[in-house]
Amino acid sequence: MVNDDGAWRLIDVEDLGVGDPAWDLARPAALFAAGVLPPDDWSRFLTAYQEAGGPAVPVNGDPWQALDLPSRTLAIQIAATCVISAREGDRPLDEPEEALVEACTRISRSRAPGMT
Repeated sequence: MVNDDGAWRLIDVEDLGVGDPAWDLARPAALFAAGVLPPDDWSRFLTAYQEAGGPAVPVNGDPWQALDLPSRTLAIQIAATCVISAREGDRPLDEPEEALVEACTRISRSRAPGMT
């Protein structure tokens, strides 16, 4: 989303779809959880989303109950894309890319809620 003269505009519609709306927030949630999206930016985005009545997360309470699995999934997908791009470009991972790969390590060591 970008702010265009005070109006918010959605510019990356490839993340929107039919089904659980938590997947619509999965990419920014993954980037926040990996440490790539600054906490203040995430907080401002999530608060605006909640105040606008967005359906993916509750207005009050823990948004991660809805966002955990989708954000983990997107973190893994984004990290894989970063690794492929770095290899194709014959270059090392940059700092944000490395953060996403490190997030995958943390994900692999933990269990998502509901998983046994």
